[in-house]
Amino acid sequence: MKDNMKTNEKMEMLRFAITINLIIGLYNIFLFSYEKSFFNFIIGSLNIGVWVFFRDMKLIKAIVKKDR
Repeated sequence: MKDNMKTNEKMEMLRFAITINLIIGLYNIFLFSYEKSFFNFIIGSLNIGVWVFFRDMKLIKAIVKKDR
């Protein structure tokens, strides 16, 4: 099956997913401060970690090229 998504579209989708990870991570950290639930702290930290490591688009370009 041939992939119809262009490289730019893939990068845009990954950039959007990374931004959503940041937003969800910050929300989970907020919930941790409000409810003192370590589950929210762990999930929030992981989501923010994804944003930190993948905010540089060089890594995303490498992932998209590898996928081809």
